[in-house]
Amino acid sequence: MSVQIEETGPVERKLRIEIPTAEVDAAFDQVYRGMKQAARIPGFRKGKVPHSVVQRYFGERARGEVLERVVQESLGKALDGSGLDVIGEPRIDPQSLPSEGEPYAYEALVDIRPTIELQKVRGLEVPEPELPEPEQDPIEAHLEHLRLQQAQVLEEVEGVAAARGHLAVIDYDAGVEGQPFEGGAGKETVVELGEGRAIPGLEDELLGLTVGQTRDFDLQLPESYPAEAAAGKTARFSVKLVGLKRRELPDLDDDFAKDVSDFADLEELRASLRERLGQSRGQERERRLREAVIDAALAANPFPVPETLVERQLHSRISRAAQQLQQLPEEQLRELVGSWREEWRPAAERDVRMALLVPAIQQAEGIEVSDEDVDEQISELAKEQDESLAQLKRKYREQGVLESLRHGLVERRVVDFLVAEATVSNR
Repeated sequence: MSVQIEETGPVERKLRIEIPTAEVDAAFDQVYRGMKQAARIPGFRKGKVPHSVVQRYFGERARGEVLERVVQESLGKALDGSGLDVIGEPRIDPQSLPSEGEPYAYEALVDIRPTIELQKVRGLEVPEPELPEPEQDPIEAHLEHLRLQQAQVLEEVEGVAAARGHLAVIDYDAGVEGQPFEGGAGKETVVELGEGRAIPGLEDELLGLTVGQTRDFDLQLPESYPAEAAAGKTARFSVKLVGLKRRELPDLDDDFAKDVSDFADLEELRASLRERLGQSRGQERERRLREAVIDAALAANPFPVPETLVERQLHSRISRAAQQLQQLPEEQLRELVGSWREEWRPAAERDVRMALLVPAIQQAEGIEVSDEDVDEQISELAKEQDESLAQLKRKYREQGVLESLRHGLVERRVVDFLVAEATVSNR
């Protein structure tokens, strides 16, 4: 077997692998012997079919099986002897099928691990993460949410007109150009006025109605309306207000705090919420800082990336997302996938770059993850899943998850190192 290697890109190589005639003929002999034993041809006993007849009946199929055999036997040896640090799966280009009495050559494209010359990993400069300020006090907003959960829903007194904050109970019919459409009719449907959750304009049209009154009006349905035949079109609505309800909120006092928590008074509840908010914002700051440091490390240490790895990562992202949206119409899902390919490509490339950069930093800085570290991580997961360390470790080993877990710990340690060594500046 001879192997020629051609550089076809910064991180791609083409191997031309030639199999000598003797090995090709030996592969044909093995394939034909197997076919001869299994062949059922009229006029011949099983296992007694002449070689020439087997060739005539199964020649093309035999050439395909020989191709699989010689590639399987030669590719691994060729890669082992090439000295290349191959990543990902080789792409085979057979060009033609093997023939008896002739040598056979095929080509394989492989991606190789890029040579990463670290430029800078210590002292990366990143700005202080900027956290968005909430539009309203999150503590008071949370307390208001708790009040809504504890509210009593009461029937409004007779003669009161629908206003924002009411729960309107309606019967309705709607049509587009005189024709009904899916979702265009309903009985005793509850619409919370002022929340903006209904079709745009519907809540406004209900304002001022009293129980028993009807109102007819036109509304343009949004382009995203689920019924495709009606989406984006003007619909004629006929609505009757059949009920009107209001929420009676509990007072925001110490008794309320006792009802919704284990705290003795409202001030203790507020203090707990304040502490949790601080922890949450601290975690968000840390997340943003780590993302910024990763971006800085990738920018400071450029290197070429195998395109096939990016494609594989992108495909994996899209497959996971599409799996969760199988209930969508096929055409809509296809459009989404098309948009994801463009939108998510930078993130997929970033993932691949980081996966390649981490081992280089780990080796250069002597960052280690021991078996004990892996066991500690599994132990924490075992407690969460109410399993023993031995049980979960055995399960992970059988599923091939242990190495992925180790890689995850390595990446976390590398990012910890980058963050610790980074210079964080005020904006």
